[in-house]
Amino acid sequence: MDYQIRLATIDDLPTIVEIFNQAVPLQVNDESTPIKVADRREWFRQFDHTHPIWVAVVNGQVIAWCALEYFYPHPAYNHSAQIAIYIHEDYRGQHLGHDLLTYVQKQAEGNLDIRTVIAYIYVENNASYRLFTSCGYEKWGKLPQISKINGRMRSLYMMGRHFN
Repeated sequence: MDYQIRLATIDDLPTIVEIFNQAVPLQVNDESTPIKVADRREWFRQFDHTHPIWVAVVNGQVIAWCALEYFYPHPAYNHSAQIAIYIHEDYRGQHLGHDLLTYVQKQAEGNLDIRTVIAYIYVENNASYRLFTSCGYEKWGKLPQISKINGRMRSLYMMGRHFN
């Protein structure tokens, strides 16, 4: 598949939200119902040159996105990021996730001042667990019964990776 990766713009936000909402029924994120674009405008504003959000594009259409969110709102953590990655349902299973994580690695090692990337993955999300493991992330811990979604308590793996 021929695609390009670029920084996201505010014009990409509707498609970013659409792709995110495709994952809601899979119970792989924190939402129990779809979110709205208006709900994500403030979230989108957090991204900058140190903690970017990228999109993968085919023929002008966004098919995936990957974001490095601020891990914690204190300057001591500015070199750390929490990663989120979502792929349009029509493009899953085509190694795009691996390609995006490899791209993030190159950016962290070359252009960004990010030294640690953390991923929170629900224990039921085997596909994401395998993806991050295949890209050198390690399981750093488990947060048992930490969230409640649709009346059910859920556990998260904390996975991470250090970069040069």
